[in-house]
Amino acid sequence: MDADISALPFLLQMAGPPASGKSQLAAAIARQRPAVILNSDIVKSALLDAGVAWKLAGPAAYQALFSLADDLLAHGHSVIVDSPSHYAHIPENGERIAGVHGCRYRFIELVCDDLGELSRRIAERIPRRSQMPGLDQPPADAGPDFSGATRTGTHQWQTIGPQAGHATLDSTQPFNRYLKQALDYLDS
Repeated sequence: MDADISALPFLLQMAGPPASGKSQLAAAIARQRPAVILNSDIVKSALLDAGVAWKLAGPAAYQALFSLADDLLAHGHSVIVDSPSHYAHIPENGERIAGVHGCRYRFIELVCDDLGELSRRIAERIPRRSQMPGLDQPPADAGPDFSGATRTGTHQWQTIGPQAGHATLDSTQPFNRYLKQALDYLDS
């Protein structure tokens, strides 16, 4: 690991379907490369709890996440944005904010094509208000057509990453293996 690179502030965007392991990986990265984690489910759930309608809560959550990321980077903190990335404006905003602050920008997509594993992960967590309670079951606030994102299969949506490319990691492999891959990519 290049000590000079790993010491520089960064903005890391996590992406992937629900239960792909984004939050677990974000927490592990933040323990090894100090960073503030901004989780879209926490922000969106808080907005829903405050009475914001489902269709407005998602865009408002992203506005809040990127405003917080901008402020934290301005104060020299590294930031991990933990959210799916289904729309082009998400990586565009990440790249823009990182560029304004002259920090590294990285984007990691987690994939998990094992529906049994995804189902197990969802069943083991206590869902936040914005999260799916089961495999392909929309949150109660959402109704049956809860996502405007492009579906690519059962419990899968199109992830939109930056044009410059990104790392795609398989979260069905041993955790320490893809954590190492993530850290190596972050430090590259």
